[in-house]
Amino acid sequence: MELRAYQKEAVEAVYRHLREHDDNLCVVIPTGGGKTPVMATICRDAVQQWNGRVLVLAHVKELLEQTAGTLSRLAPDLPMGIYSAGLRRRDTGYAVTVAGIQSVWKRACDLDAFDLVIIDEAHMIPPEGDGMYQTFLAEAKVVNPHLRTIGFTATPYRMSSGSICTPDHFLNAICYEIGIRELIVQGYLCPLRTKTGSEKGDWSALHVRGGEYVAGEVEAMMDTDRLVRSACAEIIEHTKAARRALSSPAASSTACTSSASSRKTTACAAASSAATRRRRSATRPSASSAKGDCRTWRT
Repeated sequence: MELRAYQKEAVEAVYRHLREHDDNLCVVIPTGGGKTPVMATICRDAVQQWNGRVLVLAHVKELLEQTAGTLSRLAPDLPMGIYSAGLRRRDTGYAVTVAGIQSVWKRACDLDAFDLVIIDEAHMIPPEGDGMYQTFLAEAKVVNPHLRTIGFTATPYRMSSGSICTPDHFLNAICYEIGIRELIVQGYLCPLRTKTGSEKGDWSALHVRGGEYVAGEVEAMMDTDRLVRSACAEIIEHTKAARRALSSPAASSTACTSSASSRKTTACAAASSAATRRRRSATRPSASSAKGDCRTWRT
């Protein structure tokens, strides 16, 4: 597995932070930038070079399944288990365990000691209160006081409370961050281009309240078979040459992959689903120099 330059920088930044600080850290890489290869590299080093155990946490079954599959593909030599009630797996005793937080948040003691906890989509950790992540991490810290936590996210902030990294939270500092613009310039992400649909809604009958169009009226205007089917047809047309397309309407996200026929089927299904809902009423040190320097991961 050959990492891109910025992915190597992210791994090196993690190791440097683990050596130089005692707190927990966060890595920020945009969606589509490849967070999982970075996670896989850290997992492999933790297990093979420092004899550690790693727990990878995700908040939904689909993300857990995707992360486990990608880790297995990128690091097939790692003994890895899955702990998820939704997937009907409760594997224990593995060097790397990928788990759903809903399945393990009361079972930190049952899973034995981990040296690293990696949290995918770390912005899902609630800022305060007795959330599932807080409960699990607090109990896991009792099992191993030297436990370190690494968060991965594309959005290191919340609209309601600001940054997810604070001195008094479970994630304390961002050790590495790269932006969308940088990855576009480097050719790793596609440039953003906006397009308007050919079919237009009738805005003349809408009312304004508090300086804004009434949201319910806008939704009712746009949520018609004509506009939805037209939008789906245009998505198919614009993505003919693409290997993958991601459509993110306001209410939900639908991933369209593979061939044009697959995209067409997905788009038509989305249109049909919308109609059904209406009828029924989202200076870096090298990696090699870092090897052997994170033995404090172990108790």
